[in-house]
Amino acid sequence: MELYPSCVTCVMNNLLHVAERVLPDPDDQMMLLREVMERIGPELKTCSSAPVLTGIGYSVLREMSGVEDPFLEVKKEFNELMLGLEDSYQDLVENMEDPLHAALVAAGSANLIDFGAFREIQSERVMQILSHHLENTRLPGETFASFLKLLQKRKELLILCDNCGEIVLDKILIRELKKIIPDLKVICAVRGRPILNDATLEDAEAVGLDKLCHVMSSGSEIPGTIYRECHSSFQEIFLKSPVILAKGVGNFECADFHDERIFFLFIVKCRTLSENLKVPESTLVFQKGRGSLL
Repeated sequence: MELYPSCVTCVMNNLLHVAERVLPDPDDQMMLLREVMERIGPELKTCSSAPVLTGIGYSVLREMSGVEDPFLEVKKEFNELMLGLEDSYQDLVENMEDPLHAALVAAGSANLIDFGAFREIQSERVMQILSHHLENTRLPGETFASFLKLLQKRKELLILCDNCGEIVLDKILIRELKKIIPDLKVICAVRGRPILNDATLEDAEAVGLDKLCHVMSSGSEIPGTIYRECHSSFQEIFLKSPVILAKGVGNFECADFHDERIFFLFIVKCRTLSENLKVPESTLVFQKGRGSLL
């Protein structure tokens, strides 16, 4: 795990934006910020992460507002939007020179549907960026080859899912993987509780992800996965999984360093990550393992 100083301000700004949806009174918003600042104090250290701070903030917001899921309607909207486009993207991927590569690019590009990084997301913009990446992005050849070789050998994959809408593109990825490795066992893990627009079991079932593979709750209540703080049933699967695809920046930020089983797939959405990874914003990153960026 790793927390960057600039992330603290970002987390607080995003929390305030969410609070405006369910706590319209400015006095209540000030009380929220005061309480959150007090509770996040022990986590202001480089070995923490932005998703941990967000989880604390959401916990306080739930207590004060009584609202479990501020993004409930938005999540439904993007699930339905991407479901409506699923067949079109499936056809597009199948007609590419390398359908599996295209499916990985599509599933990674859909990581743009992230209300933790952006205050507003326009569906037209998401479609434009998805199309741009499908036409122009090439994943690192060595990483892609390593990912496929490991799957062909071990025939097991754990996917740490991220956002609503995005999980529809995960379905296309799973289909393409199973065309190449028919006996591949895939498990998808989603959040244990609503937070931002991250996918939960209800969302996975709503888009039919559970019809393609086993879907389980990790038990995580933050927008990331810290396996030691997840359900024991998930911990067991995580530790035994030979290949893990961790989607989204939150899963990248929460990951242990130097775990070579993990392949990260996400869009770079902020200046801090762009500078630390030394790539432009909006870059689609696909890499094996990670170390400290500080």
